[in-house]
Order: sequence, then structure tokens, then C-alpha cells
Amino acid sequence: MINFRTLFFLFFVCFSSDFYAQYNGLGFIYPLDREVVVTGNYGEIRPNHFHAGLDFSTDPSLNLPIKSVADGYVSRIKIGSGGYGRVLYVTHTNGYVSVYAHQKKYAQKIDEYIKKLQLEQKKNEIEVYPKANELSVKKGEVIGYTGNSGSSTGPHLHFEIREEKSEIPINPLLVYDVKDDVKPELTHLAIYSTADTNNIKRISSVPVKYIGDKLSLPKYTQVLTENTFAIGFAGFDRANGSTNKNNIYEAKVLLDDKIIYHHQLNNISFDNGRYVNVFSEKEGGVKFQKCFSPTCYDIAIYKSLINGGKIVLNDTLSHKISLQINDEKGNKNALTFFVKTKNLKGYAVNTIKHNVFCNQDANIKKEDVEVFIKAGTLSANASVGVYINKLGKAVVGNKDEDLLKAFTLSIKIPKAIPGKENKMVLINEGHCMVGTYENGWLKAESKSFGIFSYGYDTVAPTIVIPSSKKKASTSSIKFKVADNLSGIADYHIYVNGVWQIAEYDAKSATISCNFSEANPKTLKIEVTDKVGNKAVLNREL
Repeated sequence: MINFRTLFFLFFVCFSSDFYAQYNGLGFIYPLDREVVVTGNYGEIRPNHFHAGLDFSTDPSLNLPIKSVADGYVSRIKIGSGGYGRVLYVTHTNGYVSVYAHQKKYAQKIDEYIKKLQLEQKKNEIEVYPKANELSVKKGEVIGYTGNSGSSTGPHLHFEIREEKSEIPINPLLVYDVKDDVKPELTHLAIYSTADTNNIKRISSVPVKYIGDKLSLPKYTQVLTENTFAIGFAGFDRANGSTNKNNIYEAKVLLDDKIIYHHQLNNISFDNGRYVNVFSEKEGGVKFQKCFSPTCYDIAIYKSLINGGKIVLNDTLSHKISLQINDEKGNKNALTFFVKTKNLKGYAVNTIKHNVFCNQDANIKKEDVEVFIKAGTLSANASVGVYINKLGKAVVGNKDEDLLKAFTLSIKIPKAIPGKENKMVLINEGHCMVGTYENGWLKAESKSFGIFSYGYDTVAPTIVIPSSKKKASTSSIKFKVADNLSGIADYHIYVNGVWQIAEYDAKSATISCNFSEANPKTLKIEVTDKVGNKAVLNREL
């Protein structure tokens, strides 16, 4: 009997060309008027997330004009100190939204529109959703200029294409006709022990080499000590004329010429971003992608899974394995080898009693600590210990567990300092979480297990204006800010008592402001942290 997943896979194979045709028929132009250099591709493995678009190199140039890829209207404008920084979203009539992040400045009509709202609302970091008739743009119209705002580590344009209704980003390299006839490459084959489903671990990493133009292993037959295993790989892809090593789009695993695993890096929702920690791992600078799935998952990258991609050999004979990798333009490469096992052990008997199941909500209540773990937070069933240790700290689970979502932690506070309840924070290995205090309990969300303590943030941020031998500018200011615990939440600058638009760059902890006042005489700076502590600086100009 054919199951639903198999039917879906057959449907995908039969109609994949239609999907490609649909994407290629969008008619989008490139957002930059220069030779295309992709320095980061879709699905690339990043800390705690998959890369959701393409990075176009602009380094060392700033202020390159960014063009709308098609007719549409600006449907979202956001200015933030981290993340995408200064970013625009353009909605098009074909059901897609294009995204342009890390900009230095917007085009004039967009800049005037957002500055008016910033001044009215007295907000530096702002997010607005213009209506369809407010900011129309034409295909090829300049909408902004490239920069390095937000969490960008260097000047570039981060570009995305999202489905309008679902807001799920698609792979832009399936849209654009990039010249690419370069095959992706493998550098390592990884073999994982899956005998104990509670402790899947990589048992070997074998360098891949070339014999002529074909991929090969030092030993053609891999002899294993157990008969239950899975594979993974490390490698990269390149486009024509580029030395940049991009991620590999597609991988298939065939056992004795029958497909048992297939993934494509496309349609990855932002809710699934942290799944990257389950899908991949890093060891000694090598990033491995796993060709098997965990017990629980909800991500669209998998196109075919037989036994989750895990292999069980029922004899001690040699079996053929083929690992096939493809890029978005159909360039292919393959590694074929043989495996055999010495032992037929099968799966280990699971004797661990789990108290958290990955597909169910879990609510663990103790006298002094409570934990709520939503279904889908864990990728596999787990035993999660929850208790208060001898030092009075809350211990929750294993700190090395990869969480796909945040969980909720509540700690009973024996005696809160009167009047300081709203200054309380939870701390986990240097990470500070601002929560809420109510009826003797402090509640917050965390994206990792570990050991949690609580404290009070009663110290205001610091403001440091650099001293200079040169005469200070009377038309602008730039200064450093820092906070000891909860982090910077808001900032305001007043010149002659008039509120000014300022910009905070979180990565350099710098706030800058160009004054709108023609004859500035007095300056007031206010910086507030996430629990409401405020620093105020007044000076004459």
C-alpha cells in the first residue's frame, strides 16, 4: 500500500518542472545593476537559522541603488538596530513579496514617508504597513541604497522572495536564470550510528576524493560494526566565476538503487529556523548535513523518507549506497560506495522513560518551579529533569538539547525585594531574559535548557560621548551606549527641546543623530533598558 508521503513524492517528481516554470515565470529583474555575485545562498547553515534568501556582494561599496524587481507597492517598512536593520517589503500582483534588507537609506519618497511617521510617533525603531495606494513602485524603480545596517557583518544586500499569504520565503535561485554549469562538490561523508534512537551520534567522517572527475572514498566498501546507521555529508556549491562556497540545494540517498531519502532546501518557514541545529552539525570547522530525520519534524524540505532515511541491514552482504547532490540549475554530482556490517544487532531496546514527548504539550510542575514545553519544541522524545539545585537555581533538562521553539519557565521567588519586582530577570549562562512577576512567581521564555538563576537589573545604561581634540560637531552626534544586563530597549535625543531622529547600531553599540535644528544649543539624551532603567545626559552645544 502506498502511503501519503510516497504519493506526495511521486506527485512532486512528476510535476516538479511545473513548479520551476511557475517560479521562472515571475518576471523579476535583479535588484542591483551590476554583475551578480552571490555570497550567501538560500538554505545556507547559519547560527540557529537557515539563510532565507540571497546575499548580493556590494563590498566595499555602500550606497548602490536598489531596484524593485517588479511593479508593486511598499507594504512594510521596518527600521531596527539588529536583524534586517533598515528593510523594505514590496508586494507584487503575482502573489509574492520581495524583501530588501540592511539598507543604508531609502529612496526619497519612502524616506520622507517614514521620517514623517517617526517624528509624529517619536519612534526611532519603527515598523509600519503602508496601504496599497500609498507607496506604489515600478519595476526597476530605485527604492533604496545598499548598506550595513542591522546584524549585517559587512556591506551587502540581503534579498528574499516570499509567498504573500504564507510569508514563507522561497529559493530565489529557482526564480533567476543564473549562469551556472558548475557541479556541487562533496568534501566529507559522515556515518551516524542510529542503533540507539535516544543517542544518534556520528561515528566516522571520511574525506571524499576525486579519481578523474568522479567522487570516491579511500575505501570503496565501508565495513561497519553495527547494522543500523544513516549518512550525512559536507560539501559546497559554486556558481560560474565565483570562488564563494555556497550551500548545496538538494540531496538524495539511494540504497541498492532505491531512494530512501530526499531533501530540497526550499519553502523553509521562519518558524522552522532553529531546525537547522537538528538538520546540521559543525565539527572542526566542517558543516555536516544529515540525510535522515528525527522522530518529530514539521518542515517542508523533505520530499521522500523511508524509515526517516535510517538504514537497517538484515544481512552481512555488501550493499550499494549512492549519495546524489544537485544545485538549483540541475548540475549534479554523485558518490557511490558499498557498505556491509559485521553484526546484526538491530535497534537497542529503549529502556528510558520519557516524560516529554515531542508531539505533545508537556507541563511539568514542582513546588518551586514549573515548565511548559509546547508540542514541536523537541525533535525527539526526551527525559527532561526539572528541579531546584542546592544553590537555589532552577535546572531544566540537558543544556545541549536542540530546541526548535522556546519553552516557558516559572520560578517561585521566596522573597522578592519590595518595589523591585519589575526589575527581575532570569539568567542562563550569561543570557538574560526579561519576564513577568506575578503572585510570587517569575515567568519568562527561553530557547535553551540549562541552569537558571534570577536577579535584579537596577542599573541604568551608560552613555559615553567620545572625547576628541577636534572641535565637536554642532550638527550631529555619535556616542556609545551599554547596559549591564537586560539590554537597550529605547533611546531619544532632543536638541533645543525638539525630538530628533536617531539610529542605533547594535553590533557597534553606537547611536548616531544628525540634528534637524538649524541653531542647536542644548542636547538631551535618554537611553532606557528593557526593565525601564533610564539614563539621562544633558549638555550645552
